Amino acid sequence: MATISVKCRFCGLTDPVKKHGTGNGGHPRCRTFQLDYTYNACQSGIKEQVVELAMNNAGIRDTARALHISINAVVRTFKKLSPRNVTTLPLDNLQIQLICEVDEMWSFIGNKKRQRWLWYAWEPRLKRIIAHVFGSRSKKTLGKLLKLLSGFRIAFWCTDGYRAYKEALPSEKPILGKLYTQRIERENLTLRNRLKRLNRKTLGYSKSSGMHDKIIGTFIEREYYV
Repeated sequence: MATISVKCRFCGLTDPVKKHGTGNGGHPRCRTFQLDYTYNACQSGIKEQVVELAMNNAGIRDTARALHISINAVVRTFKKLSPRNVTTLPLDNLQIQLICEVDEMWSFIGNKKRQRWLWYAWEPRLKRIIAHVFGSRSKKTLGKLLKLLSGFRIAFWCTDGYRAYKEALPSEKPILGKLYTQRIERENLTLRNRLKRLNRKTLGYSKSSGMHDKIIGTFIEREYYV
C-alpha cells in the first residue's frame, strides 16, 4: 500500500502534523502540533527579571527585547505592583528623634507639561528614605507627606527655601537653606541615574500616573524600606 508523507508547509516536518478540520470547499486542513512553546513570560523567574531591569534604568521596550517577551507582558507585571509609601523600620514606636531632610523632585508623565513631583523625607544618619508621596508641587502634597511622618519623633526639618515648607512646618523646627539639604540633593542624583522615568531628558517616561508611581515606589521600597 502506498503512503504519502504530509509535510508542514512552514518547517517541512512530517511527524507532528495533525488533522485540523477542513478549509473552504471541504478540503482537509492540517497543522503542525506545537511541541516548543514560545510564550516566555510564563517561565519561572521572568516576572522578577522584569522588575529587576526596571530598577536598573531599563524601559518597557528594553525589557521586552532583553527577555524576549511581549510589551503587554511587561506592562501587566508593572500593574500588579503595590509598593508601600512609608518605611517598615520600627522607628515610630521607638524613642528615637529623627532629623529629616525633605525635598521635591521633578518628573513628568506623557509630556513635560504634565508634571509629576516626588516628595520624600530622608534621614541622613540612617541614610534611608522614610516616606514618599507623588503629586503636584503644592502645600497639599506636602501635607500628605507630613501625615505619613506624623507617627515619627522628628527633632528637626532640613529643607530649602520653598514657601510650602515655611507654611506647613512648625515654626520652631525647620532649618532652611541649601547648605542643610546637600545629602538629599545627592540622593536625588542617585534616583535619576537608577530610574529612567526620573531622567530630565528621556524617552522612557510613563503615560499614566499609576504606572509612574508604581515603578518609582517599588524602587524606593526595595532600596530604602526594610
